[in-house]
Amino acid sequence: MSSEARLALAAGPLLVLGYCVINSTKSVFEGALVQGLSPEFIAFNSFVIAQAFYFLTLRDKQALKSVVRRCLPDVIMLNISTAVCWIAVLYAFTVLEPAVANSVIIGLGPTITIVLGFKLRPGTKALPLELAAAAAMLAAMGYLLAMASDGASAIGEVPTGELVFGLVMCFLTSISLSGVTYYTKRLGDAGMTVPQMMASRFVALIVATLTLLVVRDSFGPYSPGNVGAILAISVVGVIISLYLLQQGIVRTEPITVSMLFGTNLLITYITQFLDPRLHQSQHTFIGIMAVSAAMCLGTWARWRHGKRTKAQNPAQQPVEEAKA
Repeated sequence: MSSEARLALAAGPLLVLGYCVINSTKSVFEGALVQGLSPEFIAFNSFVIAQAFYFLTLRDKQALKSVVRRCLPDVIMLNISTAVCWIAVLYAFTVLEPAVANSVIIGLGPTITIVLGFKLRPGTKALPLELAAAAAMLAAMGYLLAMASDGASAIGEVPTGELVFGLVMCFLTSISLSGVTYYTKRLGDAGMTVPQMMASRFVALIVATLTLLVVRDSFGPYSPGNVGAILAISVVGVIISLYLLQQGIVRTEPITVSMLFGTNLLITYITQFLDPRLHQSQHTFIGIMAVSAAMCLGTWARWRHGKRTKAQNPAQQPVEEAKA
């Protein structure tokens, strides 16, 4: 395999990893922020800024209009998946330790991705080692939830009602995150560029969070500290990180993206101790290491499969590379 082919094979996962580094740190920041501000207030303001940036910096608005019309069902589903994903994860952080919440979301992710793949990408089958990795992630997720219910997580004892609420929010986040991955992949395969996706992706999220703000009367003060925090989330946590993620997804198989999300966990575990609410938890560390090990197994299996496929068909260029 040539160096150019190796670079093309590695580009997608590296872009997804760049997103994970930013996202894991942002999760801890958001986990502390939602203790004083409502999730919808944070999301609404952050994504109004991000949506305006992506729309205004897109030069060809006519081409955007044309491709949205042509791919409207998938654009709508990407919007819905994005809205559910961001709202649900912020609510999960109100009751769960960030590392545990991310572990549950990521632990569910590969299984949901595999199940959705039968319908959304029937031509791509999960590998045996990917199935084993998904099962191991589910087991580690169950361990973390058991520890949280017994008070052994970094946030201390979580009441049963809050634990159930957090689990539901994590489940919704994981489903919608898998949906984001698949619909981004489908739109990329249909010829929609990453800037076009970003310029049309957050409409449903903005409408949903504005509705929640009005219904719950949960507007927060626009103090200098809050404005600074929202700008940081919007610019670094949304505009930059999601661009990296979108570019990575169109170059990478969805199951690999789902596995790579596991790298969030160790970084989240390390950075979350900047939050004075949290204390070190050995049980959380064991759980996230188990999830991370399973993620590495699944990612390695897909990488090996891709390498063998390229070796057997050296003249065939990947669809993702051609569309990038």
